[in-house]
Amino acid sequence: MLPERVAPVRDLCARWVKEGHTPTLGVCVARRGVIVLHEAFGVLGPGPDSPSLQHDALFAVASVTKPVTATLVMQLVEDGLLGLNRPAKDYLPEISGEGTDDILVHHLLTHTSGYCFLTDPPMLEHLRRKVAGGFEPPPCPDGSHPVVHKVLSLHWDAPRVVGAGEGMVYSTHNYVLLGEIVRRVSGRKLEHLARERIFGPLGMRDSYYEVPESESGRVVQRAPGIPFGPGSVPPFENLGSRGWQDAPDGGGGLFSTPLDMTVFGQMTLDGGRYGDARILSPAAVATMTRNQIPGIHARLLSHEAADASWGYGWAVTSPTKWKYFDGSLHPLGTLSHSGAGGAALWIDREHELVGAYFEVCTRLTEQYEFLWNFDLFQNAITAAVDDR
Repeated sequence: MLPERVAPVRDLCARWVKEGHTPTLGVCVARRGVIVLHEAFGVLGPGPDSPSLQHDALFAVASVTKPVTATLVMQLVEDGLLGLNRPAKDYLPEISGEGTDDILVHHLLTHTSGYCFLTDPPMLEHLRRKVAGGFEPPPCPDGSHPVVHKVLSLHWDAPRVVGAGEGMVYSTHNYVLLGEIVRRVSGRKLEHLARERIFGPLGMRDSYYEVPESESGRVVQRAPGIPFGPGSVPPFENLGSRGWQDAPDGGGGLFSTPLDMTVFGQMTLDGGRYGDARILSPAAVATMTRNQIPGIHARLLSHEAADASWGYGWAVTSPTKWKYFDGSLHPLGTLSHSGAGGAALWIDREHELVGAYFEVCTRLTEQYEFLWNFDLFQNAITAAVDDR
């Protein structure tokens, strides 16, 4: 990494906070396993008395949760306890509706189950109708979190917009279902299983599916009136709230730090191993990180594309362009995932580069596009690589 290019990236981040693009920004970048940038800018939350952001502040990483949940799924596959080509109903018999017998675990991992996104009209109408009809969930079973149980109960008969395998429709519901499969197959809560098999071995001390109350003071808070802050449109209101911190949602419930997620990315880059810890087999990592749905078209919120290019828990960079989504200098095959609110993690396998960019996004388009600076940051970091 060229020091004369890395230093200006640090200055760029500081300027984005100073000029008001974002009040809060944490970043971490590693090249070949060596940290080259690890900084915290801005404040922990709104208000004149908010402390400065520290390196160990906990961000709600939203959908960056998905690669972690996918890792738990693949560990159970390695254990011989879970089959990717088996119907999801084998593990979740409550799933109902026309064509749901054809949904495999594979389809949940690749967003090709046909379930639509939470803000899509069919899903909103489905929820409105059930709530208006006086819906009440059945008693919460032992080991299940009451909030997750209620969400699942509302969505067992959720609408789908395409048949299984016919197209990619990005939907967090797929990973809520996967989290429940992990819980049932393992017999363990997500927090406990992840602590034992991922967070503990990797030294990710600041990552939680369920944030303890004793650590709640470290959680980044958003101001009212900005996206995903207090008063935002459900289901994304107040990402830093105690309710979000306490609910182990497999699709978006993780809280973590840029450093911890960079370690997680390094494990993936290194074929499932980090130091002395073996988290996944090389075969499992190879399976997760290749395009599992070649030739399948994609719908990501309001956007359509001819080539989805998705693995298990990861987007795999293809020539397809997504507005505001990422940078332009990283090579094809780079792995990434972003999350509502301004979190992003990427793995550039060609340059042996891992990076986490967590900002508090203050603006969205009407199509839910983040008006963030991840693309600019990713380009500037990639341009700092020079092996000649």
